[in-house]
Amino acid sequence: MRLLFKSALAAFLSCSLLISTNVSAAPLSDDDREDIARVEAYLNKVTSLKAHFLQVNSEGKIAEGTVRINRPGRARFEYEPPAQILVVADGTWLVFHDKELEETTRIPLSATPISVILDEKVELSGDVTVTSIEKDAGVLRVNIIDTEEPEEGGITLVFTLYPFELRKWLITDPQGSTTSISLSAVEEGLKFKAELFTFYDPSYD
Repeated sequence: MRLLFKSALAAFLSCSLLISTNVSAAPLSDDDREDIARVEAYLNKVTSLKAHFLQVNSEGKIAEGTVRINRPGRARFEYEPPAQILVVADGTWLVFHDKELEETTRIPLSATPISVILDEKVELSGDVTVTSIEKDAGVLRVNIIDTEEPEEGGITLVFTLYPFELRKWLITDPQGSTTSISLSAVEEGLKFKAELFTFYDPSYD
């Protein structure tokens, strides 16, 4: 179970993408910039989202559950049994809690790649840099790194083109180990209770 908890952490934490080893990537084309603008417009349009997620790490270990996103800044990932993991973004912190291990880890949300999705205004420039765009077989991949510390954070966002929707993100560490989270059964425009995005630590009982 500890390995699963670490895998969950890896699915959200800052770590270098393989693309970040080549920070001096080729300049983006006009078509690339149009795709970036399309991604920004799409993410800024999505105020809330609910989906089933499938998490796969580099060893093929699988976990799944339900994710709720309420922009800006809030998300909740509930893992299905046998996993006993809950991940909550409350607007400031990203909280990882393993009920079985009674272990909780808090990380500033702004220090994680997933903050790119949860920002109040998604802008894929400035604090972050798009290093490359890949488009094939009806899929768009956007590789993103931290501008000032490219070795410290990165994420690849994967969209279907028809319709244009976020379907996956991947995080790869410097050794080439990748954890992906794929989304399915996506519902947008839902209303959620505010308490879903507040972590209540049972150890305080």
